[in-house]
Amino acid sequence: MLKPTVQVHNVDGVLLAEFWDCLRLDPAPALELRHRYDEHLKAKGRPFVVIDLAGVGFAGSAALGNFVALHRSARQNGGRVVFCHVEPTVAEVFRASKLDKLFEFLVDRDAALAAIERGEPETSSRSEPTAEVESNRPRPAGPASDRLGRLRRKRSATEPE
Repeated sequence: MLKPTVQVHNVDGVLLAEFWDCLRLDPAPALELRHRYDEHLKAKGRPFVVIDLAGVGFAGSAALGNFVALHRSARQNGGRVVFCHVEPTVAEVFRASKLDKLFEFLVDRDAALAAIERGEPETSSRSEPTAEVESNRPRPAGPASDRLGRLRRKRSATEPE
């Protein structure tokens, strides 16, 4: 049986986390990432984290809770957390738990590291983790950009009040 782990690399003072053998993201590797981040800060590392979720097909609420705590710590230290390679099923978990607005989602590691290096403010690249973000295309404004929201609006309009 495979044991889910997190591999953490230091890329120019930024932590890059990769989850291995984690088709379902367990809380243990996410908690380990928090501990590694704390050690990184004590060693005078930069307060930024890129989390690569390539290969992760599902993330449970306990793992997401650890990401929220990591985000809080990063913000308190002037940094931020950026996710990349987010699978659609994992993106839906972020959306359903309303955490998609809290985090940044970019297409890949290079884009995430470049955004950190440019010092882009979090609000300029914060967006929902969707296929459109994954392809790095700009999203059109308005309801047409949110297919799920459009379906919900249609459904609620046809239901009796």
